[in-house]
Amino acid sequence: MSWSDFEEHITREIQNLGGRYVWTDVILQGNYHIQKNVQSGNYRLLDGNRKRLKLGSYDECLTELSDLNPTFEHDHLVLLIHGLGRHAGIMDKPKLALRKSGFSAHSLNYATLLEGVDDQATHFTHLLENLKGIKRVSFVTHSLGGLVVREILSRNTHWNDVVADRIVMMGTPNQGAQIAEFLSRMKSYKFITGQSGQDVRPDQKLATLPEPTIPTLIIAGGIGNDIGFNPLLTGDNDGVVTVEETRLNGYHQFKQVKVIHTTIMDHDESIKAMLEFISK
Repeated sequence: MSWSDFEEHITREIQNLGGRYVWTDVILQGNYHIQKNVQSGNYRLLDGNRKRLKLGSYDECLTELSDLNPTFEHDHLVLLIHGLGRHAGIMDKPKLALRKSGFSAHSLNYATLLEGVDDQATHFTHLLENLKGIKRVSFVTHSLGGLVVREILSRNTHWNDVVADRIVMMGTPNQGAQIAEFLSRMKSYKFITGQSGQDVRPDQKLATLPEPTIPTLIIAGGIGNDIGFNPLLTGDNDGVVTVEETRLNGYHQFKQVKVIHTTIMDHDESIKAMLEFISK
């Protein structure tokens, strides 16, 4: 390796600092992910343990993935999509429960603080269009992740030979989040949360976002009274999103669990309801 090659390698490493919060999945095959750094434009190939196998261009990562030629365990794939300011690892508990039940289940990562719902949906649509060996895909989402999937499904419900089957939304502000509307008065809110933080406001992206046309289960967190976990919000809530804000206008199945927003995906009742719904 020449000195110039070494310098380029170090520069790439520096550009790719930021961990999970700057990387978005654009290709999924078996247990392997190709992710894009939305800041630097670099790509990396990860294995199922999130260990990096390759850092370089999209074509370089795709070539290495093709050489590995991985396959999925089942032709019904469940994609788990996390919420605002989080990462793929927070969906590991429901992911493992789905795998134990026989599904191909994989948590997707995306840079929620750096891009909005439209861009995130574009990345994941590319991923869906390039799936191999999959016939059906279902989605299990937390919070913002549900809005990303709504945007994906508003564009299409099938990708080549893959058909959208079901969606589970946990703590998703389908009617918009009043807490986001309140926080948007502060300049720091938009700086920290980016476009995604605007997209969850009631009169922004959600004003024109179509509702899912596939079977949908909504799981909301709350206490079961008029106060919820956060008395500053109107009505029962999980501390961040009210129960009513999770509702869709169209038909959907619904379940409420006594748990806060940040851990609703780990709650035993949430996971049981998810498994029963996805297995239908």
